[in-house]
Amino acid sequence: MIRRSLLTAILSATLLSAGAAAAETVLRVGTFLQPTGVWHQPIQRFIDQVNARGADLKLELVADPSSINPFQLGAAVQSGVIDIAYVSGSFYTNLVPEADALKNFNLSVQEVRANGALDLMDKIHREKMGVVFLGKIVDGIPLQIYTARKPESLDLTGFTLRGTPLYRPMMETLGADVAQMPGGEIYGALQSGVIDGYGWPLWGIGDLGLLEVTKYRLEPGFFRSEIALLMNARRFDSLNDAQREVLREESIAAENWFATFLTQVNAEEIAKQDAAGIEAVRFGDAESAELIRKADEAAWKEIIAKSPQYGEELKSLTYKAE
Repeated sequence: MIRRSLLTAILSATLLSAGAAAAETVLRVGTFLQPTGVWHQPIQRFIDQVNARGADLKLELVADPSSINPFQLGAAVQSGVIDIAYVSGSFYTNLVPEADALKNFNLSVQEVRANGALDLMDKIHREKMGVVFLGKIVDGIPLQIYTARKPESLDLTGFTLRGTPLYRPMMETLGADVAQMPGGEIYGALQSGVIDGYGWPLWGIGDLGLLEVTKYRLEPGFFRSEIALLMNARRFDSLNDAQREVLREESIAAENWFATFLTQVNAEEIAKQDAAGIEAVRFGDAESAELIRKADEAAWKEIIAKSPQYGEELKSLTYKAE
């Protein structure tokens, strides 16, 4: 839901900006996450870097989950309520089914930019949603399964895990039952025994208070958390050449910066989990690799079924079987 107060605030900010600096172009940015913590750093850095470039271009963060439901952020950038969205593909698959494939890329963002895959994503997004796919500025954070009781094998039959459509292919491959609930309800459900575990990226379980109720982390991680930058195409096309080039250049710079940031934060998050006493549970390498292959296969099968036009091409450009 897009709250009326947000629309009023955006209109007021636009009028004030127009009166204060008629030559400056203000772009309104929305995020699907709370504007704090490690997940917010990539978009905040992008905003700061663009604003430092000048080009009569200023980015302002005007929307977050307190004002726009994360699952409506795609519609907000499509309609022009905001100009730029920082959002994961799994939150707008109702508009672009192919966005679900973003989690299944196992080539680096640099590789998929070089081989034309991101150009194809841009084409698809323009056709189906009327937005520009500026970049994939968060990429490669493994999704994990965390539990309160120790798994004895990779067969999780009898486990009930909190999941979302993002996690469901892997959890069902493991034999688990999947219960969907908001992230804020995981703590109580785990503590009360309603669920035995949950899916969450490697990053951020401490932000939810889950370090104290989580005992095990199943390794290896699977799929890859991602967050893209989308921009309303009409707004993008209305900018001058220099402004469009700044946005393109800083999107690529953000992708490149994130590779180092990823390594740093992964190590920090594992250290936090280790300090909390969370045990990494590993089984045979061959068995784990086969499981990931099956989960990837199931996910790609679903993507191709939803997008017979582009699914196979996306897979060929972005995924290498291991």
